[in-house]
Amino acid sequence: MIYQNNYKLEHITEPINKAEPEIKLIVEQVLQLEKDKLSQKNSRYINEDILNIIRNNIQ
Repeated sequence: MIYQNNYKLEHITEPINKAEPEIKLIVEQVLQLEKDKLSQKNSRYINEDILNIIRNNIQ
């Protein structure tokens, strides 16, 4: 088990691991978007991008 700040990693990731496949896909895409935005100097409009990810996966 990995401990970080007295929290078990399994407890943190449990909701994602138990989520429906559609939810997992949304979470993965949002995390990738955040990672991509971190490497940019201008990380504006991330909220709009997240909304687009959700809309595209709900339809």
